[in-house]
Amino acid sequence: MQSHLPRAARNYLEQLRRELSFLSDAERTEILAHTREQISRLPGKGRRKSELLRRLGEPAAVAAGFTPTEPTVLKVSSGRQFLTRILAWPIFALSVLTAALLVLGSQFVALAEPLSFGYVDGTIFGTLAELELSLGSAVMIFAFIPVLFSLLPLVVHGIPGLVLQVIGALATTAACVLGLASLGAFLLPLAVLLWAQVFTPLLMMRGSMASPGPAWLICASAALLAAIGYTTYRGLQGFTGNAWLILVPAAALAALALLLPLRRRWSHIALIATGLLVMVAGFIAALPTTYEAPLLWPWLAGAMSFAGGHLALAAGMWHERARNLLALL
Repeated sequence: MQSHLPRAARNYLEQLRRELSFLSDAERTEILAHTREQISRLPGKGRRKSELLRRLGEPAAVAAGFTPTEPTVLKVSSGRQFLTRILAWPIFALSVLTAALLVLGSQFVALAEPLSFGYVDGTIFGTLAELELSLGSAVMIFAFIPVLFSLLPLVVHGIPGLVLQVIGALATTAACVLGLASLGAFLLPLAVLLWAQVFTPLLMMRGSMASPGPAWLICASAALLAAIGYTTYRGLQGFTGNAWLILVPAAALAALALLLPLRRRWSHIALIATGLLVMVAGFIAALPTTYEAPLLWPWLAGAMSFAGGHLALAAGMWHERARNLLALL
């Protein structure tokens, strides 16, 4: 037994055991038993550390010669739960931020211009705009729909969870259409994310190595560029400050959007971070002490960039997880 060995031998085996931590218990036990047998056959029985190192080698070098033969257990129980978790929390965070902005932000900044999309009376959009005006501040209640439904998939699984996801996405989309003349437009990025939360697991789990193909990423990049271009154009209208204050952040977002098809994780993270910074900068520009610019346009540009970067990052994380899983088989 190990307790009958000299202290130097016991220390050597303990160090070797730590170096073999990447192996399974059975593999580690087998290697230690074999090493213990080797030590018992040494002339000095392992009484001297120098003899152990000379005969057997450094524990780290010995451990480096072994590779695991038994697959390790994944900490994530299923791919669907993994995708749901990495999608849900950022959506929830953006939902809370948007709800807080719509409920409290109007006290400090100009959120949007009334009927900023130019709806005409007598059209369906004009009717929706009139309905929004008649509801008044009650429209802001819809801002809490994504807050509620973004986290439900974490606690409700299976078909009931999928049904709730669809209901949340439909309700948020309805709120966007109802209030698209002004405040409802703030919910547009959340509607995109909630629908992505519904369809992404279905698409990504078609195969164990599923990943967004070039066509998907190119379409996402083009859609994001269109959103950035439109919001930049609308933001420049009536802006009293230097136009470069809008054009420079827009150019940064556009450059990162162009990198989406390249599947570079750093560019996805940079797109998320830049989107958040644009949202903060838009809030500052909307303050009465600065430019009193409508917050809607920088918020949409930043939030849509956040959504695009987050979805691309989540897809990359799923692909990496699937690849690591297959490597263990």
